[in-house]
Amino acid sequence: MLSKSKILGLTAAIGVAGLTALASTPASAASAITLRACNHTDDTVLVASSYIPIGGSDWRNKGWTRVNAGACEDIFRTTNRTFYARAEVKGNSDQYWGSDIKQCVEYPGPYDFYTRSEDTTCPEGEPAEFTTFHSDGRPVYVWNLNP
Repeated sequence: MLSKSKILGLTAAIGVAGLTALASTPASAASAITLRACNHTDDTVLVASSYIPIGGSDWRNKGWTRVNAGACEDIFRTTNRTFYARAEVKGNSDQYWGSDIKQCVEYPGPYDFYTRSEDTTCPEGEPAEFTTFHSDGRPVYVWNLNP
């Protein structure tokens, strides 16, 4: 049987261990950003993305995440405040959201590959127009896909 002083000592040790664990938690975990795409159209939309995964250094290029009409879907999580995405109406790549930078996609998909920051060509797939996003640090960045 444990004495009262041993129980108090054990409780204090557990408390210090808990504080140490909290203090050693990376700050990046607290600043994770989720890109959430909300489809406000009457069509199913497919989303492609290019982002640096949490704890990574290379860009992950991934497609195609399905977002049904009227629905929202979380596309990815990152701690990098700059990321890229493209959305297309399923079955019609001429109807898309993307405007200012070319990134790599593969058709018909799905696809999932990595590139380095210094890569200037598509090692896989073909270039397509994406939108550049700069998060202000909000934990969830909502991308509204309007008709």
